Formats: sequence, structure tokens, C-alpha cells
Amino acid sequence: MATFRDLTFDDVKDMLNMKGNAFDVLAAVAGRGKEIFDDHIAETETKRLKRIHHDDDGEASTSISPKKRKCNSPNIKINGQHPPPPPLPEEFQNVIQEMAQGKNLTPPTLVIQKSLFGTDLSPGHNRLSIPMSQILSDDFLTDEEKRLVRSCDVATKKKKYIDVTIIEPSLKSETVKFSRWDMPKGNGGKTSSSYVINGRWNAIVEKNKLRVKMEVQLWCFRVDGDLRFALVRLPGIHQGFRLN
Repeated sequence: MATFRDLTFDDVKDMLNMKGNAFDVLAAVAGRGKEIFDDHIAETETKRLKRIHHDDDGEASTSISPKKRKCNSPNIKINGQHPPPPPLPEEFQNVIQEMAQGKNLTPPTLVIQKSLFGTDLSPGHNRLSIPMSQILSDDFLTDEEKRLVRSCDVATKKKKYIDVTIIEPSLKSETVKFSRWDMPKGNGGKTSSSYVINGRWNAIVEKNKLRVKMEVQLWCFRVDGDLRFALVRLPGIHQGFRLN
């Protein structure tokens, strides 16, 4: 015999049309109503726990109240403490020194450490996203550079960019474009902004065999004032560590 939770509305309707025990009918109706209420509560709780928002580049992250969000802090702990980001590997330091060759060199500083997403590696997107909400500080740019990447070309209406040299994980160098993208959120929400590296980015992905979930660091430095970057692919031991 079917239990009360197995009953459908049609079953209850049929029972109401039957000449039977009034107590059974009322019990069935009450059981069905409780089931609907329980399902509604469960569904509401599931949506609350799994609510996710997407950044401008399609990368998903758990929705957190702005008052509770802690920017630039690691999301994992070791022995109750946040591990520091790995330093710039010595081989990259050597390449930077060779690149400077006695010129004025600023010390490399870490811009962001992140896991690569599918959109970072998609040929159609052809860009590495650097969400401004995840960078350690935008002090790596001069005020003039900040104004430039926020401005548009008068003729084409396209955002301006800076041609920069980047040291790939393979330690070879490539010239890429550094720019800023501003994407308005839906439903009149705030604009989400990211710096991006594009241009020859697809070639870097292919040559260095970058894959989804790989952990990378982006370092910046200057040679005679010219902005340059170094992209470091971290070993597996650091996978899962993010500054966000």
C-alpha cells in the first residue's frame, strides 16, 4: 500500500471523491501538505548554500558578502596559518638580470597568483584574466599607465593597451598586450574590472602547455621604467593556493 508521501494531488482528489474513512482522507491531505513544505525548505536551503556568482570573465566563485570578503588572503591554511606565496624562482631572476644588463631594474613584485580557468585557455578568448579584486595591489602601474588603459582610442573607440614583454614559463620572452576590461554586471549591478594579457597569449598557452587548474604567478618588474612581466608555473605542491 502506498504511503502518504507517495500520494499525488490526483490521489488525494480521488480519495475525497470516495466514500471512505474521513480520518484517512484528512491524514493524506495533511501528509501531502507537510511534504510540499519540507521540499520547499530543502530547495531554499540548497539554493542558499550553492549560490554562485560569475566574474566578468566567466570564472565562478562562491558568493560572499562584501563586508565579509577578505581580499588578497590565501584560501587554505597549514597548521592554522596562511602559507606565504612561493618566491620568484632563481632561474627567472637570472633571466631578468640578463634582460636588464646594467640598466635600471626595479625588484620583481608579485601581482597575482591564481589557478587557470577554461576561459584563460580558450582560443576564442585569447587572454589571461587578472581580476582587480584578486591582485595584491595595482601599485605596480604608474598613474599614467592606469589612465591609459582606462581610455579609448578616439577613432576606433577601442580600449588602449600597453605593449609589454613577458617571460614565459619556458623562460623565453614574448611581446603581449596589457589592457583593462570593464564588464557591467547584469540587473544594474556594479562594473567588474579586470586587467588582461592578450595579443600573443594563445601562443604562450600552446608553447608552454598550460592547462586548466594549473597554478601560476604573474610577477612584474621594470627595466629603465618599461613595464615587464614574468609568468611562473608553480609545481603541483602549490596547486589550490590562491590569493583572492
